[in-house]
This record gives sequence, C-alpha cells and structure tokens, in this order.
Amino acid sequence: MRYSKRFPFVASLGLLAVALVAGDCSDDDWGWGDGFVDDPHLLAVAFADSAYVAVGQDYTIANSADGETFTRQSVDCCGSVRALTFGNAKWVAAGDQGIVYTSTDSANWFFQFLPTSRDMRGAAYGTGLYLLVGDDGRILTSANAGAWAEETSGTSVDLNGVVFAEGLFVAVGDDGAILTSPDGEVWTARTSGLVDDLRGIGWGNDLFVAVGNAGRILTSPDAITWTPSSSGVSDSLAEVAFGAGVYVVVGDFGTALSSPDAITFTPRDPQTNKHLEGITFASGQFVVVGRNAVIRNSTDGISWF
Repeated sequence: MRYSKRFPFVASLGLLAVALVAGDCSDDDWGWGDGFVDDPHLLAVAFADSAYVAVGQDYTIANSADGETFTRQSVDCCGSVRALTFGNAKWVAAGDQGIVYTSTDSANWFFQFLPTSRDMRGAAYGTGLYLLVGDDGRILTSANAGAWAEETSGTSVDLNGVVFAEGLFVAVGDDGAILTSPDGEVWTARTSGLVDDLRGIGWGNDLFVAVGNAGRILTSPDAITWTPSSSGVSDSLAEVAFGAGVYVVVGDFGTALSSPDAITFTPRDPQTNKHLEGITFASGQFVVVGRNAVIRNSTDGISWF
C-alpha cells in the first residue's frame, strides 16, 4: 500500500496537516510543503490516550487513531524528533538541539528549549517524572514537562534509549552502556559485557530486553545481570516491543525478528528493506515505523502489512 494523496485540513494551530497511510513513499505520492523532504524518516512511535504518535525527521510529529493512517501535525520548530513518551495526561517528544515538544491531545504541540543543546534520543515516564536521555550522557528530568533539571549520569557516552518498568529507569547507550536508577536522579552503571552500541531497550513479560549494533540482544529480569541472546543476524537492531505473547525486534535493512522467550529469534518479512527505527504494541497490534516514512503493522509479530 502506498501513501495517499489526500491533504485533509485539521484543527491544529490553524495550519495544514498531511495524511500518511501505512506503506512506502515515493516523491510523486505526496509533499510536505516548503522545508520538508518528501519521505521523512520516522524514528519512534508510541501509543497512549487512544492515539498512536510517530515522530521523526524535519520536526515530524504525526498522530493516528488506528496505527495505519497518520496525520502530520503542525510544529513550528526545529530539527528531527527522536523520542517520545506519555504520562500524567501529557505527551512529551524530544530530539535535536535540546528541543522538547509537549501536547495534551496529540494534535496541538508546543516547543521549548531544554537546558542543554545536546540531541535527545530516548524518553520515558515513571515515578511522576518525565525523563530524557541523549548525547554525551545527558539525562534530564521534569515533574511537569515545563521545568527541566539535568542529572548526573556518570557517563559521557551517547545514551540512545530508556524505559521505565519494575520501579526502575533503565537507559542504554554507546559502547554497551547500561544505567539504572530508581528515581531518575541517582544512576548506577551495569555491566553489559559488550562494546557494541546499544540502541533500544524494552520490557515485557517480566524481562528487560536491550538491542543494538551487530545484531546484539541482551536480556535481564532485574536490569542488573544481563545475558546475551542470539539474534541470528549481524545488522544493527534499533528497538524492541512485547505483545501478543512475543518479543519483536526491528532494525536496519528491514530486519524484523520475533521470539516467544527472547532467547531464540526467528526472522520475519516486514515487506520492506528500509531501516526500521521504532516499534510499539497496543490495541492488539504491533506498529513499526522507519526510514522513508515506512509504516508497518502486524497482529502477531509474524505476518506484516
């Protein structure tokens, strides 16, 4: 399925939004308008408050009721958006140059500058805190998504992802970095046994799963002791989600893997060879986003459309 040429008007800051439909995009299918590329890379996706939200290149933020048709929302600024989370009735998205975006309805977004100019690459919500991680070990927290404090991570490597589960924030990053914190303020480095960069972290069925470059997959029941799993691939892995009784991992060159136990993984065909960057599971389906505005869906993590 290709992108639709529909250009619906929506009530979003009085500007035009553009519709996306699950599939690949070519230059003549639709346009973003001045200042946008025709097929922006989508870098993350999440579900909350009855809406899917995808974010990406050139300050792309788009929402969807069904995870298949996405409508781009008007955002005034700036760079790529790489991470998002939801908590306490508010969406928070962040990305390049220390810019953060907030919304209470996934349609109207407002931006502000963080007390850092570093790129933010991961976001989570827990213990009443919004938490962002990014380049050079930056970690920022906020109780209201308005006033942000910079925390001491104890590392200078880029942090690429973070999750909150089992009462812990768990962040992963370059050179196999894994950090944990119960409160977002005091962080402890954990031993991953890897030197490869870790790009994503997820939790499901009482297990943390971290994924990264060179097909690396690590699992842990407590985020302290980590065990490697064999992915069977050497391509870089970007993100992981759990749902429908399976873990699904996505990555470069259309890599999609599924496993019932996060130990043995089976390759699947997501009907694309584009790099896949983000995944979520909600409302009975996996939704995957990636380069060149790719969107893919699956109810079981095995068959994709």
